[in-house]
Amino acid sequence: MLTLAILSARAEDFWVKKNWKQWSKEECTKILQDSPWTKKWSKGNVNLTAALPGNSGASSEGAGGENSPEIHYYVQFRSAEPVRAATVRLQMIQLKYDKMTDAQKKDFDAKAEAFITKTYEDVILVHVDYGSNVQTFERQMATYWKSIPPESIPIDVYLISERGDRIPPVRYISPQNGSYSFELIFPRMKSNEPIIHAGDKSVSIQFTHPAVGTQSTSGGDPLSNLSPTLTSFGEERVLIQYKPDKMQVGGKPSY
Repeated sequence: MLTLAILSARAEDFWVKKNWKQWSKEECTKILQDSPWTKKWSKGNVNLTAALPGNSGASSEGAGGENSPEIHYYVQFRSAEPVRAATVRLQMIQLKYDKMTDAQKKDFDAKAEAFITKTYEDVILVHVDYGSNVQTFERQMATYWKSIPPESIPIDVYLISERGDRIPPVRYISPQNGSYSFELIFPRMKSNEPIIHAGDKSVSIQFTHPAVGTQSTSGGDPLSNLSPTLTSFGEERVLIQYKPDKMQVGGKPSY
């Protein structure tokens, strides 16, 4: 059983065995959603009382939202090369790269090369995608994260080292377009020492999720359309732990 477990773990390390241009859509999704560089944090509830037919708002958004509401975050170390490679490869698949003209391929390749080979010697870039299976909740999350001024840093946001150092980001970026995402930029060094040391077994990302649903105080959408049976979510700390010794490619750290 131990041998099979080891073989299975090695088989999943396709990012080591295959060139990124040969990654499948499923392999890209794995790196971007469930890998050493990306972790999912989610919170869900099951409503014991089913919504009545004909209700408006969130109760009309589908059985998944009305019976099992969920909020989630995918938190990526995007300064890690495998994450950037998976992002580009997924775009290649979605845009049907093989059917592009030579001029289109040349333009795409130039942009992809610049994105993948960009160096992050001084900072660690963390990309966060968020969402919910209830549209009203998702919009309220977006209202909160997009309302933070560009030059401000959200409270209680830290990169936490194995030694317990709590490092706040030096910059927060939340696109004002339709993207449900934001980015946190942390310094890579502190007092002339790396925040993540060679041999560290853990590093964590922390931030605070806002209240959504009837508990929301962030403005957002009117709450009158929410089903009274729909569970809301209170403000809560999100804490996600990573293992630096797994965040490696070719024996070298990549984060």
